[in-house]
Amino acid sequence: MDIHHAIRTRRTIHSFNADKVPEEFLERAIEAANYAPCHRLTFPWRFTKVNRYKREVLVELALDIKFAGRNIDQASKSLIIKKMLNPSHMLVASQVLTNDLKQKMEDYAACACAIQNLSLSLVSDGVGSKWSTGKMISDKRTYEVVGINQIAEEIIGFIWIGYGEIPPKIDRPRISSIFRS
Repeated sequence: MDIHHAIRTRRTIHSFNADKVPEEFLERAIEAANYAPCHRLTFPWRFTKVNRYKREVLVELALDIKFAGRNIDQASKSLIIKKMLNPSHMLVASQVLTNDLKQKMEDYAACACAIQNLSLSLVSDGVGSKWSTGKMISDKRTYEVVGINQIAEEIIGFIWIGYGEIPPKIDRPRISSIFRS
């Protein structure tokens, strides 16, 4: 697929089906992520693949965080279960920590570039993705479940990977409104 076509067709997928993505697509996407630009050559991105069992544990954590002891109606519970378990793959994207605030900002930008490379690689193989954040990424229990050392890395999101409904086209700003010459 032409890179310009991949950029224009990459969309955040919100509703995944249960079809499995070939492992070679995931491996190729991780390799593409590793080619992201990185100002200080810190290569701060890390990706942790989360297996089915750990995803089921994360479902319970998500329910606990979202409803915090309140009653959960079956529709809401089903929606969270589907969101967490339907995508073929789930990755946790994390960033290696540093005490240098300027480097931390540059490293986050590098991680975002890595995630975009990963997403573009996937779309070129006909696979969708979603970078998701929320309260779960800062909960210490998430770090424990996925096996990430909270002292060394910061979770910056979940990456959902799979096949699903492509959302409608977004009306983007006109180039003249974002580019000055």
